[in-house]
Amino acid sequence: MRKTLITLGAAMAALGLFGQVSTADAHLLGRRSPNVTAAQLSVGIASTATLYALTHRHGHHARIGSRTFLKWYSLTTIGCMALTPIVGAALVSHNEGRELRSSEVFMMAGDCVVPILGGLFWR
Repeated sequence: MRKTLITLGAAMAALGLFGQVSTADAHLLGRRSPNVTAAQLSVGIASTATLYALTHRHGHHARIGSRTFLKWYSLTTIGCMALTPIVGAALVSHNEGRELRSSEVFMMAGDCVVPILGGLFWR
């Protein structure tokens, strides 16, 4: 258990360092591409709805912090982190003719874990 926590902490620190090296300022709403925002909103709303549907079945709901809730939260978060850059890259490529910046991808991943504030941590 202790080795797992140390490994997880090291991975989070590494991701934080990679996110800090960019200077694209994509975390600011005035400089953020509207296509990236559209991708984040659409996939974020879809993953939230999926989480709600999976944890509220047949009139029963899973308590926050229960094993069932944490299982579905983890799976929908991972799905959001995988799907948001795909949708964002498709929109940005089609509408703006460019590739996603790494800062935009890190911001998308952070917003999947902690909505709204997550992108500010990984800018």
